[in-house]
Amino acid sequence: MNRTELIIELKKHFSIEELVCNHVFYTFGEKAWQFFDQQLLETILVLRIDIHGKAMTINNWKKSGPFSQRGLRCNVCQICRDKTLVKQIYMSAHCNGAAIDYDVDGLTSEQSRQEVINNAQKLPYRVRLEGKVAWVHLDVYDDINSNEKVSTF
Repeated sequence: MNRTELIIELKKHFSIEELVCNHVFYTFGEKAWQFFDQQLLETILVLRIDIHGKAMTINNWKKSGPFSQRGLRCNVCQICRDKTLVKQIYMSAHCNGAAIDYDVDGLTSEQSRQEVINNAQKLPYRVRLEGKVAWVHLDVYDDINSNEKVSTF
């Protein structure tokens, strides 16, 4: 599936507002799709349709919800800005369009992570999951220390 077809399919399940911070949305609108890693986009689609099969909440700021930095984060987002102010390097996959944090309707974060692990063969690429947090962090950064389809950190 080419990138255009992939984005058309993703738009059936997610709006761009759900995937980017408000700064990026209000600056780039629908053009913000360009900032995402292709591997992440393909993985998000598999997560939504083939692994979880349920609604996923990434960002919900557009609906007055509390989440605004769980997808693509820009340099003026609070998390990034705070690191910069103290001259701390911040190389989060979120800043490179290669990560999402999310919740799945009706599942705990641990249940969601377990679904990803149990269905690793469905994933188009290797992924990393952050453990012991109250949400699911998934990124497509390559963990060179692991040969597993799903690694945790």
